[in-house]
Amino acid sequence: MTRRATVTETDLKRALKAAKERGLTVSEIIMTADCVRLKIGSVDENEKPVEDKAPLSWPTSSP
Repeated sequence: MTRRATVTETDLKRALKAAKERGLTVSEIIMTADCVRLKIGSVDENEKPVEDKAPLSWPTSSP
């Protein structure tokens, strides 16, 4: 037997509306059976590493 989702489309719209009213930029919406999560702009994004083909420099000091 499948379990019904406890999160509705209305919950999603409410969360999105609240973020937009506060001037936040939503970069991603994650909706599961239990919750709605919004990724806000660059706040939730990890820093992306620089794609450099050069070898890394050798450490000059030991910890």
